[in-house]
Amino acid sequence: MIKVGVSGCDNLRAQELVRVLVNHPDVELKWVSSRASVGMRLDSVVPGLVGDSDLMVVAAGALDDVDLVFLCGSRDDVSSRLAMLAGRDTINVIDLSGSHNLEQGQEPQWKYGLSEMQRRVLVHDTRLVTVPGAIAAASLLVLLPLARNLLLNSPLSLHVDLGKAALSPEGITPDGMTIDDWTVEQRQELLYNLKRCQTSFNQSIDLAVDVADERRLLAVTARMKCGVDGEMLRELYEQYYDDHNFVFIVDRPITAAGVENTNKCLIRLDKDELSGVLTVTAVMDVLLKGCVGTAVHAMNLMFGLHERVGLALKGTGC
Repeated sequence: MIKVGVSGCDNLRAQELVRVLVNHPDVELKWVSSRASVGMRLDSVVPGLVGDSDLMVVAAGALDDVDLVFLCGSRDDVSSRLAMLAGRDTINVIDLSGSHNLEQGQEPQWKYGLSEMQRRVLVHDTRLVTVPGAIAAASLLVLLPLARNLLLNSPLSLHVDLGKAALSPEGITPDGMTIDDWTVEQRQELLYNLKRCQTSFNQSIDLAVDVADERRLLAVTARMKCGVDGEMLRELYEQYYDDHNFVFIVDRPITAAGVENTNKCLIRLDKDELSGVLTVTAVMDVLLKGCVGTAVHAMNLMFGLHERVGLALKGTGC
């Protein structure tokens, strides 16, 4: 069993993570910490856990009790928690705050936790993982098969519909950023990682984000010029994601209900052969595949588990 602690259970992504971990067959949740709910029962803080957990929320968990800590708080909170973890080289850390997603260098200390991009890195001797930002992750899933085949050779136009579950009622992200500032950072994160996949990439990226009515929706639509015909593009996408467990290529229109409460990303391609414009759309659950599911996926790889363990979640279906 993987002994796990969750630090910073004061936002929706942390609560979603706790729900997944409580039901993960290979995880023993040892403690959950919070600034606002110390001394309360976990099932009174996290909706849906009645009968599933007797844990009490603590101010700070005992590090000697865990193999892995998930950091879910604001960036300031994460910084203080990491100071407490200094020198604890036997404890793995997965950071959901995005604090380390723009680290430069050939061998950064923190490994980028998008499994579809670098699964081998996460499997081999990785201790510190940073979870991608939701917009950057969804955009990368749209573009990775093209980047890996050196096909990103025209300006990119990206439109994102972001569910309200990703933001506070005031429109602030769990990292304490406004949506505008977060969009700028997500664009930088996307650009940095596209260049890692296609070193020749030097195109402009126009990124627009709208807050969607569907609470848990994360949808990215990318448009660009592409000289490859639609049938071959479909084959490239299917080949790239063939051995991945959560990304699927579909022909039908994708709705929020098709992915809500799952760790799936559904991708649709449309190629206008006359104009040469390729449109690729990815749809996923912003809390799961957009954050928590990606974090647990990374944990599974780090500890040698099958990727789908604890993530074969049932969708809403309506």
